[in-house]
Amino acid sequence: MANVPMPDQGRSNSAGAAPIDLAWRYPDPNTNLTVYLLVAPPQRNTVFDPRGLHWSLSWEVRQNVWRHVNVLTHRQPNQPSPNPRYIYFGPLTKTGGDGTLQTVKIIVGNMSLAMRQRIEALAWSVPVMYPNGQWNCQDWLIDLLGRMRNEGLIDDQTLRTVIGAARDAWDSDKAK
Repeated sequence: MANVPMPDQGRSNSAGAAPIDLAWRYPDPNTNLTVYLLVAPPQRNTVFDPRGLHWSLSWEVRQNVWRHVNVLTHRQPNQPSPNPRYIYFGPLTKTGGDGTLQTVKIIVGNMSLAMRQRIEALAWSVPVMYPNGQWNCQDWLIDLLGRMRNEGLIDDQTLRTVIGAARDAWDSDKAK
């Protein structure tokens, strides 16, 4: 099945409000921070599918407060087709709960505020595809990482290392 971009990164014709962004309360500080690729744990211990793990490019703006750049699955009972769908709402600052604490954190690099803002700007250019049973948040993140490499924010080795580590973050032994 072909990948076909959705209008407005999935936001067009979606129902419901965007997730709450706490950036107004916890702004991204003007200092170097470690940027990670977070890989969420498997949802079920009985079935392990590495393609089903959620990926997010994230950094901690304050203790236990994270800024996330990722696509999210969006389901609303009154949402027109496609439902569910992936949506990029923009970067979101959230307090870290158990979900963030349980992720595997893969270091992408130590980056300045200007570099992180460039990542956020690049993310607005990464298409979100119509649901097709193949494309997911991992593909979106890989596209974003490639654009970061093209902009000189990371190098080829970092790109390969981070993607490889993310794919291996939860092997079948860890999922049990």
